[in-house]
Amino acid sequence: MRTIFPEDRLDELLNLEQRILDKLAMAAASVGVAAPIEGAAHGTQVFTETREEIEKLLSENESLYERGATVGAAQTGEEYRQTLRKALQEDREKIVSLPWNAGSGMIKGTRRGVFFCAVVGRDSEFERTYLRFVSSDCHWKPELVDGSIERELGTCLRLIECEPETPLWYPDFLQECVFDFWDAAREDILWDWMRETDPLNLQPTVRPLNLRVAEFIRENSPPKISQDRLTNALNILESPWPRRDEILLRSRFNDSEQQGTALSHELVDWIIETGLEPAIPPPPLPPIELDDIELLCWMGIETGTESDGRCPK
Repeated sequence: MRTIFPEDRLDELLNLEQRILDKLAMAAASVGVAAPIEGAAHGTQVFTETREEIEKLLSENESLYERGATVGAAQTGEEYRQTLRKALQEDREKIVSLPWNAGSGMIKGTRRGVFFCAVVGRDSEFERTYLRFVSSDCHWKPELVDGSIERELGTCLRLIECEPETPLWYPDFLQECVFDFWDAAREDILWDWMRETDPLNLQPTVRPLNLRVAEFIRENSPPKISQDRLTNALNILESPWPRRDEILLRSRFNDSEQQGTALSHELVDWIIETGLEPAIPPPPLPPIELDDIELLCWMGIETGTESDGRCPK
């Protein structure tokens, strides 16, 4: 196996990607939107897995191709959108006419449970779609322990991927027990939403170094800089920063030959020249109740080993 990744510059390229992603997220937040690309997923994205997979490929580890995907998702977001576009072209009427609360089931994989797609704030400016997968024990009771409810978008999509020939699984008892799973998923979605009704939870996380530098600049306010420029620099400083820029800031702050107001002046100019933008928290969400969470559809997943849904005797 061969790789096109430049070994001597891999870290530089991956750090650049992370910096671009951070800036996109900051730009989106500054105008009060959840995602920088219209129709894309929103929320805290974790790219550690992607980086690990790239580094495995660099070391000629072929497991990614053998197992067919990463843990988070078997396809990219664009591939999922292409799948949806194709399905809409072929069966648009069937898809758009599906009633809310529609459910089904299938036999697949090694994780037993129920997937839910829910909507909050339908037809409002705050509308959001939530995916949840609630794990089940072999008696088809919800496993309500830490980690039993999957919230990550890519993982939820991977769990419900199927083909036309995937076996249908829809026993009578599933229709009865699904309500317990929905209660668990709905409570989790409510907690997720209500967390964003508190402005304190929407404040950006600022690194201690940035706070320390901001305090220094305030205590040593440079006299030849306008108040607007100073305020802008402090707003940029008191925002989340990419790791690379934080390292550069540390060097500027600790290693400069300047002191006092001269150092503050130098720091303000440099902070603005970085091109970073101040983070503006999105507006808080309005409070909701459980009944405001609407179920769009659900899917029961039974493992390929126990197709009858019961515990092995």
